[in-house]
Amino acid sequence: MISDIRKSFFDEQRSPLPVPWLEETGEPLVLRPGRQLFVDDWLIESTDCIRIFHSLIPFDGNPVLKPETELEIGDGSQPLAAPFNDGVWYDPSDHLYKLYYHAGWFRGTACAVSTDGIRWERPDFGVEGHTNAILPIRPDFRRDGGLVWLDQETDSPDERWKMFLFFRHNGTESGELYTSPDGIRWNFRSPAGPCGDNTSFFYDPFLKRWVFSIRSFYEPFGRTRDYFARPGFAGLPWSPEDRIPWARADRFDPPEEGTGIPHSQLYDLNAAPYESLMLGLFAIFNGPENDVCARLGVPKRNDLHYAFSRDGFHWLRPENRQPALRCTRKEGDWDRGYLHAAGGLCLVFRDRLRFYYGAWDAVSRPKTGSAPVEAAMYAGGATGFAELRRDGFASMRSTGHGFLTTRRFLRPGKYLFVNAAAGGLRAEVFDSSGQKLPGFSAEECLPFSGDSCCMRLCWKNRETLPEGELKLRFTLTDGDLYSFWCTDDDSGKSGGYLAAGSADYPSCRDA
Repeated sequence: MISDIRKSFFDEQRSPLPVPWLEETGEPLVLRPGRQLFVDDWLIESTDCIRIFHSLIPFDGNPVLKPETELEIGDGSQPLAAPFNDGVWYDPSDHLYKLYYHAGWFRGTACAVSTDGIRWERPDFGVEGHTNAILPIRPDFRRDGGLVWLDQETDSPDERWKMFLFFRHNGTESGELYTSPDGIRWNFRSPAGPCGDNTSFFYDPFLKRWVFSIRSFYEPFGRTRDYFARPGFAGLPWSPEDRIPWARADRFDPPEEGTGIPHSQLYDLNAAPYESLMLGLFAIFNGPENDVCARLGVPKRNDLHYAFSRDGFHWLRPENRQPALRCTRKEGDWDRGYLHAAGGLCLVFRDRLRFYYGAWDAVSRPKTGSAPVEAAMYAGGATGFAELRRDGFASMRSTGHGFLTTRRFLRPGKYLFVNAAAGGLRAEVFDSSGQKLPGFSAEECLPFSGDSCCMRLCWKNRETLPEGELKLRFTLTDGDLYSFWCTDDDSGKSGGYLAAGSADYPSCRDA
């Protein structure tokens, strides 16, 4: 899987990295449980529909958390209450949304809780004075990036929560790994291996491994990502030899004029399991560099871009490279720059997805005197979220009458469901040799017309799909097809993963 990555990674033309799982093998697809998303051509044999990628829509009430407490404001020069990766999760054990964030620049790690994901409270956890900090603040330890993960499938209740934090201490830099039973009382487990700031991690449940997304620098690419994975979260530190060059920006990520950087760079790579694949958000850095931002008192420009993986290592990104979420770059806006996706990436909220993120306005609010201009580049961090239709990363769109035929796949369930918004949608079923199956023609399919994130398709005399290898052919009129799935649950539960969770489900899966 990764044997040839070094050659393609260091390509001086900065070509997009290969995506080998897209290659046709001649074998029927084996579909994982979960909704099957049309974010790439892996599912598709032929179509005349057009793939459309959809942007995230910021919540009108943003920011939902901003610096207000003494821990978050400090002396006012760099107030901060935002995920610096960190994480936002729904915890079904106590029915609360939990927002982990960087409280005060280079200071604390805190947790806020909510019953609706919009109005947040800061409990007194008694860990660091009367604050909502979850770790004591150690003298001379400057907290940088970190990430928190809710592991709902662990066999060890004391390790239900995992955390990585990066610290700067007396001229040294190091990462630390922690676990917790409740997300509040944390135990140090082990040091991490050599890494840079903004290192993060995620769990790949399909391959059952913890993946560390390690900040690296390679010339001429600048900020990049190295890869390290293992079955357990904590353990011996990894060595430099264990790290594999993994991900970077490419020539389709052009830099912005006037920022002074030769090309865009990969600032962050965060990921989470969503339905049947791994969803990624790449933070693409568009400049200016730190010294320029410090001199001008402006934030760095990070935009968030979709990425998708079906093997947990190689990532596919949309060719047009339009950001899924863009910082405004406008003075006075709370989300002027420096976007950071929260760990876990998104929560399922009914028929919507919520993506929480940190953003910076570069406005210092000193209590006395005036803060130096260079402090402003990391000042004014707050938290907001953006929304997307469920499965709504990409749709196959038809204006008029269109079709989409899937590749052969092994039927994983007997009921067929779709997520679509269309003037008309039908499906017909073919066997492995391409012959239309009796009773499963488009004419016999009961047509769907409307907008639904979970609609079951049936035929006049057939309610369930036949067993074995199948192909589906969708005919679509004036609309969008976002996903389909086959399940044994007649209400449409897909069995797929829910990223950072959902108040609508008792676990991390739609089951």
